[in-house]
Amino acid sequence: MNRAKDAQSAIARRTMVMFKQYDEIILQYILNRAGGVLKPPTGDLKYPYIDPGAGYGGELWDWDSYFTARALCRACNVLPAERVDKAGLSRERIVEHIKGCVLNFLAAQERDGYVPIMVAAGGLFEGYFHAEHKKGVPLNQHKPFLCQAALQACKFTDDFEWLDENRLIAYMRYYEQNQYDKNSGLFVWQDDVMIGIDNNPTVFFRPPRSCADVYLNSFMYVEYIALSEILRAKNKIAEAELAEKSAARLKDAINAEMWDERDGLYYSQDVGFYAAKRKIGDFEFHAGLAPSWRALPLKIRFWGCFLPLYAGICPPDRAQRVCKHLDDRNVMSDFGLRTLAADEKMYNLEKSSNPSNWLGAIWTVPNYLIYTGLLRYGFADRAENLRRAALRVIGENIEKSGDMYESYNPENGEPNLHPGFLSWNLLAIEMLDCTQTNKK
Repeated sequence: MNRAKDAQSAIARRTMVMFKQYDEIILQYILNRAGGVLKPPTGDLKYPYIDPGAGYGGELWDWDSYFTARALCRACNVLPAERVDKAGLSRERIVEHIKGCVLNFLAAQERDGYVPIMVAAGGLFEGYFHAEHKKGVPLNQHKPFLCQAALQACKFTDDFEWLDENRLIAYMRYYEQNQYDKNSGLFVWQDDVMIGIDNNPTVFFRPPRSCADVYLNSFMYVEYIALSEILRAKNKIAEAELAEKSAARLKDAINAEMWDERDGLYYSQDVGFYAAKRKIGDFEFHAGLAPSWRALPLKIRFWGCFLPLYAGICPPDRAQRVCKHLDDRNVMSDFGLRTLAADEKMYNLEKSSNPSNWLGAIWTVPNYLIYTGLLRYGFADRAENLRRAALRVIGENIEKSGDMYESYNPENGEPNLHPGFLSWNLLAIEMLDCTQTNKK
């Protein structure tokens, strides 16, 4: 018995040493490269901004820039100033870029409140969204991270005065007027273009405005909470209370419509109801009993199903049931959370950049978000296992090839496209043991 315990202890010590090494390898890579995502004003980007790195130069993207900024703020807060200054990541420089991202998006806002998903300085997408919007094409708006990005910049600088909160109110109103399904109380995508999880099967190639995506709705809830905090800081209490009421209604709708009691998981929902109109003489088909349900579940296990943990939407008694899915090897691999469960018929590990492939590949941002959600609900052991898996795939690839990549193969940890992709990969810094790495 003692020999078995000794062997387990030896394995645990070797594992800890390995992960300490990965911590420093990853941190050094980030410090060597992260300054490259901070870009000066150019073209339609009138303020300093953050681009994702390899493959996306000269482009400001919505959730990419938010999470990259989050990682950079973390670096400033936990690492010695001389270390981040040496890396070109001084607090002053980060401040102007994280504020600049918000200001660039607000500068691109249309009169009706619409904010584009991305702003490009030259290239194919320059001016594209403005032109389509002018033609009246229904477009997906900036994904629900703008209020969070604004709040993050305000809190990091301890300054709310630079921010025009009325523009954020208009942006949220646009969502309510154009991407909200009153029947279910949930938000919908206009179509499957630039939805973040490019080929999420609950949205991809499906009819317009038919999908109330659990990803979209989880982050809309967080967006309302961020807006209310901004408004309270601006002493706009009545407006803040309205945002809080909207958040509460959405939370209730998510728990009522997206929760599946049988499976113990949250699912995206089909809200694309269509009433056929057909008559024979005075007889009208289906004129009697109409559907009593407000949404139909799209029972596809993808990583967004766990986002109610991150958002704090999931009641504690449901959280345990949600987490049981993480014990399934179809959901979790040795390298972290699969973006789509391996037992789904759509599971596909082909390398693709248009759309980027989220049909099972390992991406850093899902690992980070679900890791954060697990910590929120007190599942420390599960969070630690996910943290180690996420850092392992990043660390091993930096060791082998000297680079981070956009995504990884969940079966063997091999890299996919875009070596040098930084963006939300920098969130790895929030999963590092910085109590050790910041001493070096």
